[in-house]
Amino acid sequence: MSLSMEGKRMLVVSAHPGDVLWRCSGAVAKHVKLGGTATIIVVTYGTGGEANELMKAGLTVAEAKALRKRDLTRSAEILGADIEFWDMQDYRFEITQDKIMKLAQKIRDLRPSLILTHHGKDILNPDHGYMLEYVNMSLEVATGHGVPLDGAPADRAPIFCFEPHDSESNGFVPNLFVDITDVIDIKKAAMATCELKAPLAETYVNRAKYRGQNAGSFGRKGCKYAEAYEAIYPIAEYGYFVW
Repeated sequence: MSLSMEGKRMLVVSAHPGDVLWRCSGAVAKHVKLGGTATIIVVTYGTGGEANELMKAGLTVAEAKALRKRDLTRSAEILGADIEFWDMQDYRFEITQDKIMKLAQKIRDLRPSLILTHHGKDILNPDHGYMLEYVNMSLEVATGHGVPLDGAPADRAPIFCFEPHDSESNGFVPNLFVDITDVIDIKKAAMATCELKAPLAETYVNRAKYRGQNAGSFGRKGCKYAEAYEAIYPIAEYGYFVW
């Protein structure tokens, strides 16, 4: 089957800089390769906990933020995606009305065809589990006709949750596999910008191999690498079975 994402806009909402690289950079690269556009929002710099290796190396918070912004900007260029850094507080991220309105306005401006974000539970990180609630609230607000935002109300785009680091402990049950075999080298290159995270990057290459085997078991013959996702909304757009 020939796929085209021409005119399709992907929005990725990531709690921290590294999350988008490990968990969904293959899907971003694939979407762009198929003709679509991708915008990544990095909600926080992750200096409270995700950047522990930088803080242990003696960097200040400001230096860690600058380094993470530099590395992820390079990664976005490799992926062919636009990227924004919102510099909100992490560890722990709190959902407020101002933050909801900010993301809702972005959704109205961008009008995404699909949204990728975190699974609704992550016992190993206090920020990840809030992202799905944050995104879903903001999307609902963006669709409201009486909400004081610029632009016309947005359509409700489907949300797909990428895989947490420890799937079993967080109840992650994938119902979609994205074949990233043809873009695995792009994913590796994007992850490689974070040099101090090289061991973690290797674990996600291995994870992609495992998910490729899963995808093959469910009909994607010849798949060597894949990423796993969980669709949040029922699929109704096509009015028929989708497989």
